[in-house]
Amino acid sequence: RLALSSTLPSRMRRPLLWLAAVVMTACTSMPPAEVATGDARDVFNAYVDAYNAQQWQRVVALYSDRGGFRWTENGKVVYTSKDDVARAYAWLQQHAASARYLPSDTNVTGLSRDAAQVATRLTTRVETVDGRKFAYSGDMRLELRREGNAWRIVGGETRVSGSMPPH
Repeated sequence: RLALSSTLPSRMRRPLLWLAAVVMTACTSMPPAEVATGDARDVFNAYVDAYNAQQWQRVVALYSDRGGFRWTENGKVVYTSKDDVARAYAWLQQHAASARYLPSDTNVTGLSRDAAQVATRLTTRVETVDGRKFAYSGDMRLELRREGNAWRIVGGETRVSGSMPPH
């Protein structure tokens, strides 16, 4: 501090101190991919919470409505838009008496500041109001991207076995 105050005029010290503070903050903040990892984990947790609460509009709201959306199940493209996803959840809203989504071994990877991927194992159980039971398990991968201030599911895939509800 003595060296800085004795060699620089006071009008130059403030900008240098501000610059030093910015540099120190940048050095201690999380890398962009780590920030994305936390954000993506929050979106995935919101998905699980909304699904298990059977709040289907909240689930659908997490999906992107931008072009390029693609969801595959067991190697077959089943949804190409948020509207397709909304129709599937509308079926659940109309027919599900209970629904549980149980993830395990979940890994979240930040790919950049604005992109991330979630990979998880899953078990899902749905019972309909007329007593039909659907149960399936397998692997799921979600692709997420920041769109404006929000993170959205922009695609993904599931590889499952068991009986799935109609689409």
